[in-house]
Amino acid sequence: MRRAALTLLATGFLATTLTACGNSGNSGGSIVIPPQSPTVSFINPPTSGRVGTSTPAFTVQVSVPGGARSTQFVELETFNPLGTRVQREVFSPQQVGCSPGATFCSFNTDFRVAPGDPAGVWQFRITAFDQQNRSGSQTLLITVFQ
Repeated sequence: MRRAALTLLATGFLATTLTACGNSGNSGGSIVIPPQSPTVSFINPPTSGRVGTSTPAFTVQVSVPGGARSTQFVELETFNPLGTRVQREVFSPQQVGCSPGATFCSFNTDFRVAPGDPAGVWQFRITAFDQQNRSGSQTLLITVFQ
């Protein structure tokens, strides 16, 4: 019985000490996890295409725990087989069917290599930005044939 009382007393003392550590205001007793950066996902993206022809449309899903930025929310970039950026477009949330502050958005897009551009492996990168200016991107590699 005495041993149980000592164990109970020690447990109570430990709980009081741990509680006191977390209540001092600047001790860092609670851990605050900041929102994650945006993530971009492609649903059924194309893996190949032909010069001068658009790929079938595919879905882009954007998860934005910090809320969609009200301007310049999504950036689409295209890089040719040499790695040179040949196109850059920036869209507001409204232009891709979303709302400022939204935490999830989904939209459709396609990919096209203009006539006269080279065949090879092209890169199509989509970057999303949140209200704290954090970003997340996904790059799609598309083999383009003549």
